Amino acid sequence: MEIREPAAVVLLDVRRIFLIELRRTPAVWAALALLAAGAGLLYAAPQRWTAGYMILAMDQRWYLSVLLGLAMAAGATQGRRDHRSRVTELFAGIPRPRLQRATPILLAYGGAAALAYVGAIVAAALRIAGIAEYLPVLAVAGVVAAGATAMIAATWFGLAMGRLLPSAATAPALAILSIASPLAARGITGHREWLSTLLFPAYTLGGSTDFHTVPVRLSLAQLLWLGGLAAGAALLYAATTWRALVPPALGLVAAVLVLQGGSAFVKYPIDPVARELVCTADAPQVCVARMHSGVLDEVTPPARAALAKLARLPGAPTRAIEQVDTQSRVVDQPADVLLIPVAIADDGHAMYDGRLEELMLYNVGVTPFVCPDDSPGTDEAVVEAATAWLTGTPAADDLSRDLQELDEREAATRVAAVRRAILNCESGTGLLTKN
Repeated sequence: MEIREPAAVVLLDVRRIFLIELRRTPAVWAALALLAAGAGLLYAAPQRWTAGYMILAMDQRWYLSVLLGLAMAAGATQGRRDHRSRVTELFAGIPRPRLQRATPILLAYGGAAALAYVGAIVAAALRIAGIAEYLPVLAVAGVVAAGATAMIAATWFGLAMGRLLPSAATAPALAILSIASPLAARGITGHREWLSTLLFPAYTLGGSTDFHTVPVRLSLAQLLWLGGLAAGAALLYAATTWRALVPPALGLVAAVLVLQGGSAFVKYPIDPVARELVCTADAPQVCVARMHSGVLDEVTPPARAALAKLARLPGAPTRAIEQVDTQSRVVDQPADVLLIPVAIADDGHAMYDGRLEELMLYNVGVTPFVCPDDSPGTDEAVVEAATAWLTGTPAADDLSRDLQELDEREAATRVAAVRRAILNCESGTGLLTKN
């Protein structure tokens, strides 16, 4: 009992002082400001993240340099408190370990910053909660945890800098340096992409598709590095000792080992589960990627309407699936498949409301793609005339008039030939001309 009693007293004091710090310091106001800034930045461009939770978590990291700057500025402002109040020498004479006295303020500001970061992503997630159905829990949790840890480290570093450099210029200087850090990331790390991503959590995450992810291994490495930074910043604030360098060094070594010196790093990795197809139970089958499964009911009617129009052609496609590969390169589209250009609007629902059927029938139901350099590509006039006949759009060019004069069966045969020419990157010249 004699050993445990002092520990219990210490914990009681820490708890009591922690509550006092929450009431008397701007920690709560700082948290609310960070929460408002984080949620405001996300809601300023919702179309960037409404496709799903993983994209949301990565998008929040794009704004992390701004949030870290605000967190450091808040910490630096608070860190000047003792100097501003001229009680530094008075507190130095108190017979209590510096770390014990620093713990309540570290917990108050670190907890406030972390909760604000998590709260902002929760506030944004509410917008898509009823639509987004795919949630890779470990991957999302890793990205959010790394971001929250970065916020803690930034706040504690700000506290340390505010105590060591108690100038009014310290807080804005830290904020500016944080915002500029992604610009200097590649130069500092010698253009090593993996090292830039590890050391600067606000550095590029995600690419041009909704299927990019962040591997759990990378999030773990960032957590080790950022956790070491946070521990070092806490020691720097509490004790101002060279030992504050030890936790970041150990964290960096552990992180590099996890990433195997960069060999385990993958730039813009794709989540294969997010790209798996989720299909309707009835025919004709319509499928979308699991990431977009929440809008399957929305895209099914226009997809089936497009399939019905294409059914007039010999060898028409029998099912529609999402075009998951949108890169500008040679694409092999099967003749029996109609591709759906799924895109998510800023409200989380499918984009192209009322125009999806038209887009699917463009190019006679062939999604435009890049043909090989040695192929001629299909004659645009032939493609436009065939598409106009398929969609029933009036057209006054010679090819369209020739096509309209044919009987239904012959016209359908020729339009089907044009579709095959597009799929095979062939010229198609003469397919619609009268013999």
